[in-house]
Amino acid sequence: MTYNNEELNSLLNRYKSQVDEIAFYYQYPSNISHLLYLIMPAFIIKYGIRNESTILKCFKEVPIVISDNQSEIYQAFYFSKPKQENEHIETIKGIILNNYQNIELMQLLDNLVHEINHAVNSVNNEITIDKDKIYIRTGISSIIYDSKTYQVLHKDKESIIEEVINTKQTEEIINIISSFSNYEILNSEISSTIYAINSSANNQYKSDAYYLQSMVLKQLIENKTFLKTLEELRFKGHIEEIHNWFDNITGKMNSLKELSNTLDRTLELELELAKKKHFKGRLINKIKDLNQKALEIVTIFNNNCNYR
Repeated sequence: MTYNNEELNSLLNRYKSQVDEIAFYYQYPSNISHLLYLIMPAFIIKYGIRNESTILKCFKEVPIVISDNQSEIYQAFYFSKPKQENEHIETIKGIILNNYQNIELMQLLDNLVHEINHAVNSVNNEITIDKDKIYIRTGISSIIYDSKTYQVLHKDKESIIEEVINTKQTEEIINIISSFSNYEILNSEISSTIYAINSSANNQYKSDAYYLQSMVLKQLIENKTFLKTLEELRFKGHIEEIHNWFDNITGKMNSLKELSNTLDRTLELELELAKKKHFKGRLINKIKDLNQKALEIVTIFNNNCNYR
């Protein structure tokens, strides 16, 4: 989607007023608001004006909460928890920003885009109730709760693929924001923020999150069939269709689940390896074997796609 100067300025101004209303309601600090002036229109460009209502719903209903917690594990995270509301189950949502006082501009932008993208891709068909369990969807993954106590039972294994896909889309959205520097932006607040971002970024933005898993899935995240189909189904919340479609292409039932389980185990071993001071060879070999197993599934899918 391309714009001329007038069209882009009109788009930025239109969503600036939306951000101002949301920022006033939640009392966001100015640096968050200034980034949202760019993030909101970038999401509209990424997902299309046809999905505007879903995107705006997310920005309005998912508050950004600033935390002074100095977490070494989570820079930021999106959450959605079940609650009882007038005999119906709804969710309490939010985005937590940790390490806020010490964070650099590009990391703050990455954190915001990454977590908002999780939220946007979780709006449709978010809640599934199955007997005594409640499934709360985040992208293609879910957290499973007990339907009586609302206590977490477990998190499914699709979370690693969800993170890798979300990281890829985060890069795309940040690169859309960076491209705004090619235009003559009339609003001084917006143009100053764009200048600050492009002064901090190097050409095409690349995230270093989930590096090993991203390398294993490289063929998938560069496969046009995979990206286009998964993006559409994930946005709409048709998760079962994703599994059926993927398994149909590989020709093997539960191949996406097997891939997810393998990547999840790889990450567990990576974390274990980071804590281990001696005798790391066995763990490294296990990680290599699991990566090879995952790569075989990825290669089968990629080779069976007519358009990639």
